Amino acid sequence: MGETVLIATFYSFQPFIAAAHMFSPSKMIILVAEDSLKNSKVGEDLAKVKDVYGKVAAIDIVKVPGSDLLAIASKTVELIEANKDNRTIVNVSGGWKLLAQGALYGCYARKDMVDKIICNNLEDNSIVELPKLTFGLSSTKKELLEEIANRKGRSIAGIAEKLDRTRGMLYQHLKELKENGYVDEKFDITDAGRMALI
Repeated sequence: MGETVLIATFYSFQPFIAAAHMFSPSKMIILVAEDSLKNSKVGEDLAKVKDVYGKVAAIDIVKVPGSDLLAIASKTVELIEANKDNRTIVNVSGGWKLLAQGALYGCYARKDMVDKIICNNLEDNSIVELPKLTFGLSSTKKELLEEIANRKGRSIAGIAEKLDRTRGMLYQHLKELKENGYVDEKFDITDAGRMALI
């Protein structure tokens, strides 16, 4: 395995330093919500990160739309894939809730490429390792969800025919996809379904 890469959501310096010290990454990728950059304290803290760690690690600042969960998850997947030959640690401690959640969902989409998902304990700033979960899609459900995402008016019967499955089998899978929030009552894909496909 190559170098250690830390991908971290960011809003302030304090939640960032515990992971930076514990893992001594040679590369740091900082995810920051575009809106948070309007706050001068965030800019000052990013400058502090560059000043403190810039001599020992490469630092990339990646701006993401702070309220677009799917865009954040997709960008996290892109960053994880770009560093797949490295030891990748993702810190979801800093930033707004949607920023941290989007990064977490990106980790779930590529759990096999992530070494650790971590956050800070608020009481003592120690590191807490989080479970590497998945979206729980079987290959059949994923294939069905992909067809739904690209259905363009096609009926469920048409999708069943294309996938060479019975309508009864597809409706059972659709029921489960709906229960998990991946499709709505009209069997159209939801944002959660789109995240499961990234």
